[in-house]
Amino acid sequence: MATAIDVAQYIYDKLGWIDSWRLAKLTYYSQAWSLGWYGRSMVAEEFQAWSDGPVEPNLHSENKYHRSSPTSTNLPSADIERLSDADKAVIDSVLDFYGSFSKQELIDQTHAETPWREARAGVADGERSKTPLSQSSMKAFYALQEIQGNSVPIRPKLPTENPAADVREKLFGTAERWKSALDLLADK
Repeated sequence: MATAIDVAQYIYDKLGWIDSWRLAKLTYYSQAWSLGWYGRSMVAEEFQAWSDGPVEPNLHSENKYHRSSPTSTNLPSADIERLSDADKAVIDSVLDFYGSFSKQELIDQTHAETPWREARAGVADGERSKTPLSQSSMKAFYALQEIQGNSVPIRPKLPTENPAADVREKLFGTAERWKSALDLLADK
């Protein structure tokens, strides 16, 4: 499975240098939309409800302390080969939608959304918090945004390994489920 650092490196490779706030939020949205669209986590790490929005601590540390210069776009432990084609398609869609947002727009956007607000419940503005954002809350919130027709990134159409076999399997499964009902109707 990919890491948040792998996702961030892919974002740097696509956009060039961006500030750490934008990098953290774009990485978060890649995870959030993977959960909302496909119900699967893109990265294993949890995002915490920091005062400026969701942040994955390992990414924050590597981006802040381990690059060769303040504007370097190389995250030393990143390996974008861990990203699947499906992961890259999700990230690309997120970048198409949010990539031009400013740091403040991304902070304001995440602050207005349920997953961050739930994780920050009871925490004063500006106060530190390491509370993780709930993946189930992220999954539900972002799926609902798409269902309600809100302005959201475009869901990528992910290729299947063998589309013909998938369709055939679904058809046979449907036929098997209806077989007894069809047999009863045929006897009448």
